[in-house]
Amino acid sequence: MQKPSGNLSRFFTISIHVLIWLGLYMIPYIDDTRQHLSPHFIAKNSSLFLLLVSFFYFNTYFLIRKLFLPGKMFWYLVTILGCLVFISATNLLFSNIIDTWIPGEPHRFNALHRLFFPVFPSLFVFAISTAIKITNEWFRAEKQKKEMENEKLHSELAFLKSQVNPHFLFNILNNICSLARKKSDDTENAIIQLSRIMRYMLYDSKDEKVSLEKEVEYLQNYIELQRLRISESVSISFTIEGNIQGKMVEPMLLIPFVENAFKHGVSYLDESHIGILLKIDDGVLHFRVENNRSKKSDDPVQLESGIGLKNVLRRLDLLYPATHSIILDDTGAKYIVNLDISLYV
Repeated sequence: MQKPSGNLSRFFTISIHVLIWLGLYMIPYIDDTRQHLSPHFIAKNSSLFLLLVSFFYFNTYFLIRKLFLPGKMFWYLVTILGCLVFISATNLLFSNIIDTWIPGEPHRFNALHRLFFPVFPSLFVFAISTAIKITNEWFRAEKQKKEMENEKLHSELAFLKSQVNPHFLFNILNNICSLARKKSDDTENAIIQLSRIMRYMLYDSKDEKVSLEKEVEYLQNYIELQRLRISESVSISFTIEGNIQGKMVEPMLLIPFVENAFKHGVSYLDESHIGILLKIDDGVLHFRVENNRSKKSDDPVQLESGIGLKNVLRRLDLLYPATHSIILDDTGAKYIVNLDISLYV
């Protein structure tokens, strides 16, 4: 149902643009004189109008996006100046061609005046297009900010309910109880790991961003606690490459993929393997999770966290727009997640 509304909105926007441009184009013809209705005048007016329209959209959809940025403003202004020179020179060229091919009244102005004539309307178009684009970007940013706040608000309870998984805690507590009966040396360590997980989920995850070191520690504690309940036939590898110090990331962003691997990749009958790689390379976080497809798994892409793959991908879109990529590869025998996120220190 979203596609038709999107097409309708696009059609409405295009229609508004066309009507506005038609209105601007007709302004010179309000003065109903023979000169303004002559083919000579119409040709010259149309050629300049097309140049201005082209400049409007070139500035709106290319220059502002590529150069209207901190550190690039000088090149933006230089490019605008180059566009003004190009419009003036091209308009003079078109004007001379039209004078040659279409008869009309002699010029009242010299070539220098005709060369600089398009500068004022060009500056007007530049100011309007820039103001509209900046205003639209501001509204878009405000809308996205509110959307992120609402998403964070709604997902916070979902994360607390899903991450503090009663079934997971029940199994871990049973395992810790069993270790205590055996007076195992691992009992104290298991309790410490569980307390760290609970503290991270209930307190640290409330922050807007946490250090990547904390997120990795949380993953490690989670994996170690999972080892307590699974058989030795399940091999688990967690590899860290690169320097994770000083990097910040959204809390509990990676754990759903790890949970998914344990839920759908662990078999108590066959040998299983879960491989996790976290790598920092030139400010980019590469996160790869690979697990076998367990026969008991009917739906390998439904995440353990309970918020679902769709919601996780949506969270990535909101938190890291245009700065992340994710590839989900289901080979039948294995399920592989490759996630790349650009991090800013």
